[in-house]
Amino acid sequence: MWKAAERCLWALGILAIGYCTFLVLKAERSQTQGLHELERPSLASSAPRNGEVVGRLEIPRLGLSTVVFEGADEDVLDRGAGHLTGSARPGDRGNAVLAAHRDTFFRPLRNIRVGDTVRIHAPDRDSVYVVESTTVVEPQDTYVLDATTQPALTLITCYPFRYIGPAPERFIVRAMLYQP
Repeated sequence: MWKAAERCLWALGILAIGYCTFLVLKAERSQTQGLHELERPSLASSAPRNGEVVGRLEIPRLGLSTVVFEGADEDVLDRGAGHLTGSARPGDRGNAVLAAHRDTFFRPLRNIRVGDTVRIHAPDRDSVYVVESTTVVEPQDTYVLDATTQPALTLITCYPFRYIGPAPERFIVRAMLYQP
């Protein structure tokens, strides 16, 4: 009986490692493909479809660089950051909302500071934002998604960063478009 239990536990461990490896390889492949898409000259779509490349998010001080895909479903968030469909496009007037997992692509946000620069490289333009605030909210506090009159960028991830399992709160970074 102990031998059977041991074999089951070994099998479960191997399956878990295989699944985690699959997710990491999927994310790396999606990031590489997304970067290649951004490098190719193409006509920028006015409304990208779910899963299509929107741009690349960079926060130089944190060493954060990730491809942003349209949508915020689980498949998109496994591949990179997601642009919340219906929110403004980066650089446009309004609130551009990007989300990503706290334990993968947005892990460096735990060290973000007011005044940090956030760059979005899109096929049709580049935008630079400056972080104005960070806050922690409850998941039902959707006011952070509301439209704005000025070009703004809202980054959302789960909080606390070291929490194991589904985190109870959301970490919000608000940045405003830099206009020299």
